[in-house]
Amino acid sequence: MEAASAARGRTSPNPWVGAVLVRGDEIVSVGATSPYGGPHAEAAALANVNARGATLYTTLEPCMAFPGKRTPPCVEAILEAGVTKVVVGLEDPHSPVRGQGVAYLRERGIDVEVGDGHHDITTLLRPYLKFRETGRPYVIAKSAVSLDGKAGAPARGIRWLTGAAARERAHRDRAWVDAVLVGSGTVIADDPALTARIDGVEAARQPVRIVVDGRGRIPPSARVLGPGCIVGTASSDGAWRAAIAATGATVVALERHERGVNFDQLFQALAQRAVMSVIVEGGPTVLGSLFEEGLIDEVHAYIAPLLLGQDGLPAFPTASTFGVVTLRDVVVEPFPPDVLVRGYTGTWAPS
Repeated sequence: MEAASAARGRTSPNPWVGAVLVRGDEIVSVGATSPYGGPHAEAAALANVNARGATLYTTLEPCMAFPGKRTPPCVEAILEAGVTKVVVGLEDPHSPVRGQGVAYLRERGIDVEVGDGHHDITTLLRPYLKFRETGRPYVIAKSAVSLDGKAGAPARGIRWLTGAAARERAHRDRAWVDAVLVGSGTVIADDPALTARIDGVEAARQPVRIVVDGRGRIPPSARVLGPGCIVGTASSDGAWRAAIAATGATVVALERHERGVNFDQLFQALAQRAVMSVIVEGGPTVLGSLFEEGLIDEVHAYIAPLLLGQDGLPAFPTASTFGVVTLRDVVVEPFPPDVLVRGYTGTWAPS
């Protein structure tokens, strides 16, 4: 799992997998999935070592051959290496594999054990599992609020609610997800770059930047625009779309919706671009719409020790109509002076 975690965010649309080759009580080698098109974790762990008679532990079921596959199947690498036992944490829900890798190895005399560590591995792989089971990205709603539930106080010049530790954690999350999404209001108000910065330095791998702008309001000079940015729009004119496209951004035309744009259509388009995970960072209108449509899978709520009173902006529009949302498997993490509350929501859960 440690090896898999180290590869998280670098493998899409493949899962982040870890593999460890063991002989007796000795770890012979450790492998993790390479960026898309490179070796998988099992192949990496088996490369350039003597694996005969050894046991291979892997977080996810070894892959099979299927049309369009870019790498040799890991089941063949396991057989050729002479491994005698494979311990698999979780079966792969990807339809060309889904139990077939385990069956293939067993039919050829390999002792295969399935299920060790499956709960923790399921947690680690939730975005990949949803992507394979539903064809849609895994959506995390990230917000920061004061103790009285306000999202900020621009009139008082309060731009950041949280402190440095919480902001660093948020940037580390940006660094592993496939995309970060905001609405046009956030771009107009804050002109964010939406880059991932670790310890103040831009990460080598950056998420796709997504702006939802139903009416075509953001200026072509916005910092978020350029290659690696996707702008979803509905009621915007051709001249504005051309100006946005001229920055290098990709403009995706979406159907109109009573809340602005068809978010489910947007997420379908993102999935076709191999975007498996999205953090939605606002603003309040976008988050409210996604909760109303039941499209949020996980919540990351940072709570700052502030009371903003009448100068504060509400965390969600007063017109929001979604009902009570109860988080599951809640975790509370301190990032002094702030607190992060995170948990799962929505109707989807890993099968």
